[in-house]
Amino acid sequence: MKRVCCVVIVLMGLLFSIRSAVKADSTDIQSVLASGHRPFFPGELLVKYKKTVSRERAAELHRNFGVSDVRGGYDNSYQIISVSPGTEGEMAEAYGKRAEIEYAEPNYYYSLFATPDDQLYPLQWNFPLINMPDAWDVSTGEGVTVAVVDTGVNPFGGDRFGRGLGNRVLLGYNAIGKTRGGLDLESHGTLVAGIIGQETNNGIGTAGIAYNAKILPVKVLGFTGQGLNSWIINGIRWAANHGADIINLSLGGFFRSRALEDAVNYAYEKGVTVVAAAGNDGMSEVIYPAAFENCIAVGAVSYDKTLTDYSNYGEALDLVAPGGNVNEDQNGDGFGDGILQEGFVRSGFFGFEWNYWYVTGTSMASPHVAGVAALIKSRHPEYGPDEIRQVLQETAEDLGAPGWDERYGYGLVDAYAAVSY
Repeated sequence: MKRVCCVVIVLMGLLFSIRSAVKADSTDIQSVLASGHRPFFPGELLVKYKKTVSRERAAELHRNFGVSDVRGGYDNSYQIISVSPGTEGEMAEAYGKRAEIEYAEPNYYYSLFATPDDQLYPLQWNFPLINMPDAWDVSTGEGVTVAVVDTGVNPFGGDRFGRGLGNRVLLGYNAIGKTRGGLDLESHGTLVAGIIGQETNNGIGTAGIAYNAKILPVKVLGFTGQGLNSWIINGIRWAANHGADIINLSLGGFFRSRALEDAVNYAYEKGVTVVAAAGNDGMSEVIYPAAFENCIAVGAVSYDKTLTDYSNYGEALDLVAPGGNVNEDQNGDGFGDGILQEGFVRSGFFGFEWNYWYVTGTSMASPHVAGVAALIKSRHPEYGPDEIRQVLQETAEDLGAPGWDERYGYGLVDAYAAVSY
């Protein structure tokens, strides 16, 4: 029987099984975030004496405060002193009251300006794995449209995409009903869209890769996660005709369709970069459409950068990206190493229960590459699909055997290397 949809590891079963675990552990998530956020390095102060203060007087003052560990800062322009952890504020205030002191302050942590302030970003291990924090200083996807050809996109969650429909989420297309729109009733497309471009730096929820790009929803799969080949073909062609720069296809099947390949080639010839999931069967065969020549086929790796046991691989594989494994906690954050994004489950016919879900699969790996492709396109609008593919391949982190190999392709997508190419 034809397999139509390459979804998260068990798109229906996994999401529902993880649902209760994530909700039950919501207080644990808060404690993880709280315990991981210290604004300064414990037990250190930066102290600067006024120019008129002699070295001997400075040493005497340190002794009076019971400080013995003193190191010179760069060019001795200030000093780094060690104090008891937990007394940083008290000691800084005490030093600051002395007439000899120009300033005394904790040794604060600083981050890149582009590091997101989203509440759950510290749990998105997948973004540092592909060097997203550095990449965001170079590109955030502005001016690019990414089509999510999937179950549609629901823009009405708590995190949203800008201000919802009409802002960064465009009015898309429902290839099933041949109407404008494309509201997701299943969650898969919304999760995929979140990885590509979830609203970022809004202080809540999770971050997305190309968070200034436009999202074009194209609904080709129903609420069961399946769809006809004709729906997918029509959706790809519609997206190519309606402004898509990048198309993500987190779906697939084992039968080679010439009509589907024609649709992919049509998009390619119109200058659209097409990215697709390699499949979740753990086989040495990449499924279609990912296996087509003009698709970038993406497999999935875990936190430790090894190929997951479910990811397909083979001669058509181009790249790998984080797909995760909820049965492992390699990063030790207390949660399974799935990909964390905002999604929903159905509550009644028209209701949606929103939360943040850990999901896995090559369906989640593919949008990582699509999002990075959008960052490249934003930085180089003149690049077509061949140039974008070349950048992704040449800048990927080589894994496995040196050079291209059938398990990792050209390697793990590297967002910062790609936008700096």
